[in-house]
Amino acid sequence: MKKYIIIFLASFLVFFTIIGGIYYKYKSNMTDEHFVKTIEENPELEPEDSKEDVIINTLVMGIDEARSDTMIVVSYNKENQKIALLSIPRDTRVEIPGYGIDKINAAAAKKEGTALAMRTVGNLLDIPIHHYVKVTFKGAERIIDILGGVTVNVPRGMDYEDPVQDLYIHLKPGLQVLNGKDAVKFARFRSGYPDQDLGRIRAQQQLIKAFIDKLTSPKMIPKALTIADAMSKCIKTNLENSDIAHYAINIKDIKMENVSFYTLPGIDGYINKVSYFLHDEAKLKEMMQEIRIGLGVEEPAEETELLPADNDNAPEEAESGIGSR
Repeated sequence: MKKYIIIFLASFLVFFTIIGGIYYKYKSNMTDEHFVKTIEENPELEPEDSKEDVIINTLVMGIDEARSDTMIVVSYNKENQKIALLSIPRDTRVEIPGYGIDKINAAAAKKEGTALAMRTVGNLLDIPIHHYVKVTFKGAERIIDILGGVTVNVPRGMDYEDPVQDLYIHLKPGLQVLNGKDAVKFARFRSGYPDQDLGRIRAQQQLIKAFIDKLTSPKMIPKALTIADAMSKCIKTNLENSDIAHYAINIKDIKMENVSFYTLPGIDGYINKVSYFLHDEAKLKEMMQEIRIGLGVEEPAEETELLPADNDNAPEEAESGIGSR
């Protein structure tokens, strides 16, 4: 058994070292010129430098034409390799800097694009967003097909058609291997869930787990070049070579038990006849604290035991400022 584990870890490391090295070759393909130009013209939108931070926050967006159909913030502790993924419903009601109140997925469609989306999400969560990764749906289909599909449990029959988007979803319930096209449809379906976006987010999180499990299999090592090539054609990012090299070296230490999934707390609702996802500010603050604790950068608050008042000491306490007025 020990021999198998050693072989597995060695294969794991080799795969990601290869991916890290290949990244240098494809970096120019993955650079978003629009993002670079936007930062030059709007320096106030430049992301904070992550070099001195223990936690690196990356906004991952699945792009459907202009708008971001999927938004996930990945928080990574580079010291202990713990990860938190926080899914944000696309209809979340927020203030987009310079534009006013709108749904959060509209930020990426403004002229400032990704940079504005990063700032909007950072304001919502009260954290710096250091990096972004944009993935097109067509690209995601291609990558999943290279992996040989992913195994997911479709919780219910999925039937939905939208000719305007050229979107036709017809999936039967049950455990099954989905090819790239069907996997993306599985991730995009939401109309049949009672809780709409929240149901879709659960499906997306299940798909992410299945994708990670498949990608990190030693069987994928021979496909490293093909995977990297496909990624370079469908991904845009501002990750630097040093960041990728760090992840490539340390990714072997990441275990699924160290990966936590969260969803922005809130409810669906209407304001001025417009449907939104209305986040709960108090619960969000609690969740962000929980995430910091889970990532190992904050200690849980200690519960203090309340002792019964000692009448003999009451005057002394009052004088010392500890007791009541």
